[in-house]
Amino acid sequence: MTEPRHAPHPASAQAAHPHSHASRYLLVWGVLMALTATTWGLSTVHIPGGAGVAVALGIAGVKGALVALFFMHLYDQRGPNRLIFVTSLVFVALLVLLTLLDNATRFPLANPPDAETTPAGMRAGMEQRPAPARAKPAAH
Repeated sequence: MTEPRHAPHPASAQAAHPHSHASRYLLVWGVLMALTATTWGLSTVHIPGGAGVAVALGIAGVKGALVALFFMHLYDQRGPNRLIFVTSLVFVALLVLLTLLDNATRFPLANPPDAETTPAGMRAGMEQRPAPARAKPAAH
């Protein structure tokens, strides 16, 4: 009797040809460390307005995409996995955008237009006044 021939299982085909992705992982790790250093460097610089938040979110998005693509092996996947990844990125971007828009329109008093240029207490013609002197307690 002859045994039926089956196509090799994909896992056994990968085991027959092992691939070392160590150089790719080291390169991605180096890019992640560089982006982390960039984030830290930009945190020491004052970026006016909402540009600082936009830059930080952009760097965080790139770092998250690198982790998902290479360390979670989405780069090597095809079809539905990539579609799910891109769809989730679209929804996260939509939620962040809607949150930022809601904050910009809902709390106008918390974010006055001249908050960046005028020191606290000096807005709208208010002068800084010294704190009132406290009465000394009577000695007993």
